[in-house]
Order: sequence, then C-alpha cells, then structure tokens
Amino acid sequence: MAGDILQRQAFRVGEVIFTTGEPPRCAYLIQSGRVDIVIEQGETKKTVSTLEAGDMLGEMALVDKQPRSASAVAREPATCIVITPQDFQRRLEKSDAFVRAMVKVLTQRLRKMTSD
Repeated sequence: MAGDILQRQAFRVGEVIFTTGEPPRCAYLIQSGRVDIVIEQGETKKTVSTLEAGDMLGEMALVDKQPRSASAVAREPATCIVITPQDFQRRLEKSDAFVRAMVKVLTQRLRKMTSD
C-alpha cells in the first residue's frame, strides 16, 4: 500500500467494528490494539479469536461479497487501516491467478466451517 493515502479508523474498548450479517463495507488492517472476533451460538456470544497489530479482519466478506460471518469488537483501543472493496479487488487482481483462486477456495472453506 506504499504510496497510497491510507484512511485510518480508531475504535474504543468495546466498540463494535462490524456485526454478523452486515454487508461487506471494508476490511481492516490492525495497526495497534487488539480486536476480538465473536460468533453467536444461540443466546451466547463466543470469542473465537483475538487479533492484534499486523492482522487483517473483514477480508472474507470482500473476497466472496457475502455478509459478515462474525462480529468484531475492540478488546482494547485499536487503530486500523481501512481497506476498501475497490482497493482490495485492485490488489487481488494484480496477484497471480493461482493466488486469486486459492484465496477464493480458502474463503469458501472457512465460511463453510464457520456456518455450521
């Protein structure tokens, strides 16, 4: 992303970044802080992962244009780089055809595993 003007967004502790079922607006690259990935199991919410600086979240929805499969909540103050669908698609299209196919297959498999 060198040379690009990168939009950043800050989140407070407990702030919801996105929720399950939302359409994909963007993905995020965490610069600082930590973010919980949360799924709902009936009436309860379960943290399935905690992401930190250098991790990306929300990318699956940009790959397959499906609604969010989980929610993301700031565990501590977090600053994230915003990755728009257009930027994501432009970068994906620049990658090797094998890489593009692999990203799509892995996203499909992960979504199938998390939807049961």
